[in-house]
Amino acid sequence: MLWRWDYLILSMLLLAEFSQLGEAVANNKLRRNRQLRSVKAGQLAARRTTNQARNRNTNRSTVGTKKLNQQRKATTTASKNSAKIQSRIVGGTTSTISTAKHLVQVRRGSNLCGGSLIDEQWVLTAAHCVRGYPASDFSVRGGTTTLDGSDGIVRSVDSVHVAPKFTTAKMNMDAALLKLNQSMTGTNIGTITMATSQPKAGSKLRVAGWGVTSEGSSSASRTLRAAQLKAVKRNRCKNLYRGRATITNYMICATGAGKDSCSGDSGGSLSRNSTLYGIVSFGYGCARSRYPGVYTAVNAIRDWANNVMANN
Repeated sequence: MLWRWDYLILSMLLLAEFSQLGEAVANNKLRRNRQLRSVKAGQLAARRTTNQARNRNTNRSTVGTKKLNQQRKATTTASKNSAKIQSRIVGGTTSTISTAKHLVQVRRGSNLCGGSLIDEQWVLTAAHCVRGYPASDFSVRGGTTTLDGSDGIVRSVDSVHVAPKFTTAKMNMDAALLKLNQSMTGTNIGTITMATSQPKAGSKLRVAGWGVTSEGSSSASRTLRAAQLKAVKRNRCKNLYRGRATITNYMICATGAGKDSCSGDSGGSLSRNSTLYGIVSFGYGCARSRYPGVYTAVNAIRDWANNVMANN
């Protein structure tokens, strides 16, 4: 979600034009600086492409300054895409899918998100990765360590279920369920249990994904990466994000020195052992010392998820 729009004064003749843009830029500054964590996979192959740098919590991008009309277009786009997704693993190490058998890739064309297999036919991911698109647009790949997924198993999606309280404006209850066309089983594929409580502050957690490995990067990781983080007390996280985002009871925060999830990791898992505690959602930049990563609290959406699976 870190969209940085750098405006340069091209000439004295443009000063009047820039002053008109000032108010719009100020009003949208917070949104542009929120980084969501989802990535574009089209350019992923050769370069670990991270999302198209767009909306929220987590969203980031840079605007050229060649022409004034391009700047106007960028400003308009920023307000429309108030919450685009970005996430990836920063400061972590390479890993293999055998250490996170529940982790899957959720793909929509060239866009990439993560997801967790919580049942052989159900994937839990971030709502911002799937909202507004039909089930037929998605495919899910499991059992693979690599970004291209050549060694994985693919399933199509029969239905998409977005959490009822989710909005891109607040990123509250950022969760969605995907029902696969058939069970996903095989080598290095397994399910993970949803947490019934939130992790205690300071407890160790693990985040993994194929997202970008540094803030501002546009290349997704060609292989799975993971990082060890620690849970952050909610009140502390609220204070750190004051004025930038509202941290609700549907969210948990985690951080690590120089470590974080980032663009392309959206929807992925924050876990400990065989328990899923969080869904990668958003953050202000990536691995910034003052801003922990923000995750959907799985224990808070567990009842909703169980109800959806039981009735569909």
